[in-house]
Amino acid sequence: MEEKKPMDIQVQADETSLQGKYSTMAQVTHTAEEFWLDFFVILPNPAIARLLARVIVSPEHAKRLGKAILDNVSKYEAKFGTIDDARTQIPNLGFPQ
Repeated sequence: MEEKKPMDIQVQADETSLQGKYSTMAQVTHTAEEFWLDFFVILPNPAIARLLARVIVSPEHAKRLGKAILDNVSKYEAKFGTIDDARTQIPNLGFPQ
């Protein structure tokens, strides 16, 4: 089996994209062909979740992304301590019908 060699890719981004967006909630759904990652910010009064971005990826990319996130959470916790994810209630999200 041939070994895969990493590719060098230069990233281009405009000023707005580099600033990023702060998301307080995310939702992941999937079909047989793709994973949908929806990022929201929850506004307090009235309680509304505003969709910031939807990213659609292949199953293979979703798996690589999941591994990268878990790896980074482990590194974060090793440096800063355990993340307490039980302190926040997770709301039910849904688009109006």
